[in-house]
Amino acid sequence: MSRFSKLIEELEDLQQQDIKNSAQVFSITATLSTRLHELLTSVETSNKALPKSKITKEELIKRYGNYNNAYATYKKAYGIKCKKGWKHFLKATEGLSPPVSLEERVDKLEETVKLLVKILLENETKL
Repeated sequence: MSRFSKLIEELEDLQQQDIKNSAQVFSITATLSTRLHELLTSVETSNKALPKSKITKEELIKRYGNYNNAYATYKKAYGIKCKKGWKHFLKATEGLSPPVSLEERVDKLEETVKLLVKILLENETKL
C-alpha cells in the first residue's frame, strides 16, 4: 500500500469516527431537549392547576417575617404600591401568587440540572 493510500484510509477512518461522534452529540442533545421541554411543560401545567387562593396575613408573616419584608418582596416582584397596613396590602395582592424567592429558584434549577445530568449519563451508557 502506498503512503497516499494509507493517508487516505486514515482520513476516511477519522471522518467516519467524526460522523459517529456527531451523531452521538445530536442524539444526546435531542434527548436532553425533549426531556427539558417535558419538564417545562409539566411545571407550566402544575402552576396552572394551582387554584388562586386568598393569602392571609398569617401566611405572609410566616413566609416573610413581617409586613415590611412582605411588602418589599411583592413590590419588587409585582411593582405594587398601596397604603400602609395589612388591610390595604392584602387587597393589593389579592389573586397574586407569592413571589418565588431566589433560594427556591436555585433549588428548582439544581433539581432540573441533576435530572438532566442523570438523563445524559443514562443516554451516554446506552451509546
